[in-house]
Amino acid sequence: LVFPFALRSPETKWGLGLATAFFFKANQKEENLRTSDVSLVGLATQREQLLLVLNSTVFSSMEKRIFRMQVSYSYYPDKTWGIGNHSSESAKENYDYKQFYFNPQLLHRIAGNLYIGASYEYQEVHDFSYVANGIFDQQSIPGMNGGRTSGFGLLLTWDTRNNAYSPSHGFFSEINYTSFDRDIGSQFSFSTFSLDVRKFLPWRTNSVLALQGIIKVSDGNIPIRNMGMLGGTEIMRGYYKGRYMDKGMSSIQAEWRQYLIWRLGLAGFVAAGEVSPDIKHFSLPGIHYTYGCGL
Repeated sequence: LVFPFALRSPETKWGLGLATAFFFKANQKEENLRTSDVSLVGLATQREQLLLVLNSTVFSSMEKRIFRMQVSYSYYPDKTWGIGNHSSESAKENYDYKQFYFNPQLLHRIAGNLYIGASYEYQEVHDFSYVANGIFDQQSIPGMNGGRTSGFGLLLTWDTRNNAYSPSHGFFSEINYTSFDRDIGSQFSFSTFSLDVRKFLPWRTNSVLALQGIIKVSDGNIPIRNMGMLGGTEIMRGYYKGRYMDKGMSSIQAEWRQYLIWRLGLAGFVAAGEVSPDIKHFSLPGIHYTYGCGL
């Protein structure tokens, strides 16, 4: 599959790109084996951003193992409002950086739909520039001079989804703990723990109710590009990605999806979330909300 695309968002303004994807099954004789894929996406935007992303998910025969990988390079003029759940809109500043990211993961089935696995995460940030004496200097935000992170992680995954890309029923839960240390090449020492839980419920004819909850908590000297962020295309849509960021992040969302005709469908969602320096400081009064719909 090869196709051009256009988009517009607060992060990018207008953008033009090209996407390619190859879908296959590791064993064509296994009808219940989920589809594997390798995809490559390139994007250039009106804000002079450049993004190249290679993604892959491969299910082995009998789904005894799952291999996932993401590799990306980006030049991304971005915005920040500083660290915290109550940052002011007037604090907004621009900053630029170039980034290389590499994250392979290998999961092995230990029983039923339960998998255990290992991951390696590498990130190189350079050519980082920001407004002098602005919010980066005022808050002494880690990573404001770029740098390298390198960490090994452990994964525990439970996955009963009928489809990894557009599931209509099933459950997904994943725990991820990653430790970044100078002994393995990281210039920052910290650890991250995340929990991602999703449930897909068939509802009436050609409808699906999708539910998701995410918690991410980090400890140590966390650089800006590794902090928990609200917003973007995956969680808390409607907010600029990084509008609120801190060491900890939690969010929940629900989306109703209705198939219409041909390849068209309708979706509506609601979401809530917040960021915090640690899990003890999450509070109901600090929650941010968002909602939306699309075709």
